Amino acid sequence: MSESERGIRTERKGSLRDGSAGFGAGSGDIERYDFECPCGKGKVVEEHDNIPGFREHDVRLLCPECRADGWDFVPGLSVRGWRLEQKTA
Repeated sequence: MSESERGIRTERKGSLRDGSAGFGAGSGDIERYDFECPCGKGKVVEEHDNIPGFREHDVRLLCPECRADGWDFVPGLSVRGWRLEQKTA
């Protein structure tokens, strides 16, 4: 099974896109997508800074319960292609 087939992708709960005038190199936007976490008590946050000079992309699992239960991102996937899997001890 390849990395892109492992784990789960949870349901998107919301999104936000804010424009930015930039910081001298041109304008862009910031995208933020909120997804459910596996237990439903926290969330997964995917962010994309599409501003020249600040092209950062990040995905975070913001749920202490899911982290404690061993949930983490499948390694080797892009930020936009993330999937979660439960690690076993």
